[in-house]
Amino acid sequence: MGKLEGKIALVGGNLGKIKKEKFKMGLGGAIAKQLKDDGAQVIIFDLDYKISEACATAIGGSIKAMECDIMKDREYRTEPYIDHRGNEKTNVIWTDNPALKMVESIVQEFGRIDIVVSNFDRFEKARLDSTTVELFDTIRDYNITPMFHLLAAVREQLSKQTKADGTFAKIVLMTSMVGKAGMSIGTIYAAFKAGTVALTKSLGKEFGRFANVNGVAIGPLAEKKMQGPREKIKSAFMVTQTAMGSLPTTFAKITPLVGFLASDGAVGINGQIISVDGGLWLKLEQ
Repeated sequence: MGKLEGKIALVGGNLGKIKKEKFKMGLGGAIAKQLKDDGAQVIIFDLDYKISEACATAIGGSIKAMECDIMKDREYRTEPYIDHRGNEKTNVIWTDNPALKMVESIVQEFGRIDIVVSNFDRFEKARLDSTTVELFDTIRDYNITPMFHLLAAVREQLSKQTKADGTFAKIVLMTSMVGKAGMSIGTIYAAFKAGTVALTKSLGKEFGRFANVNGVAIGPLAEKKMQGPREKIKSAFMVTQTAMGSLPTTFAKITPLVGFLASDGAVGINGQIISVDGGLWLKLEQ
């Protein structure tokens, strides 16, 4: 029996890519497979439903792909009411909230949500003085907006579950080590990744009564072309060569940690950012 047996997991973002009609697994897809292999019932979604379907097919088994316009602005109306103490207050009534509809659909089918993993990411190379408002908005929208909508949508459901049965949900937010270290060739990207770091810590406090919220900061991926001058990257990696054997980071080195943070074994860990970078952070701290 896997450590996530009986758990319902929702994974969103960077599931993979379709190129020349072939699907290539992304980190989000690798995480979904890890959770499935650990015994969870996994539901996946991405910005493009075709990618979600292709990822579900590639993983196989009981993986469920869902469609969600996670980038769409929420629409609502307000409704005044008087609370039990006679105070005037306002209710927000959602008239169009795609992320909330998805959450409600999952709960209707599976009864609950135990695990949420957000892995939305888009890198754009640009110095600060060459970053246009349009580029700023693009980097923000692809890195922050989907995560915001997703976490806002699950909050009330996770709170209800704890009140009903005392269980704690697990939330894992994927970020990058540049959110801690900075990045001269991607200043705004690094700033939004730092935002994910701060969000993890803040939600560890806000959600702390009903969920563990932790982050995983990853180093340069072997699956992607490394950014920056070759000699600087090589120099930064030298400190960790003997400890890790092979660098840069691979999916296989990241997914086991996500699986652990999604499990009940991590119930004592909250608001932490754990690096998976082969020790590169040790070099950058100097």
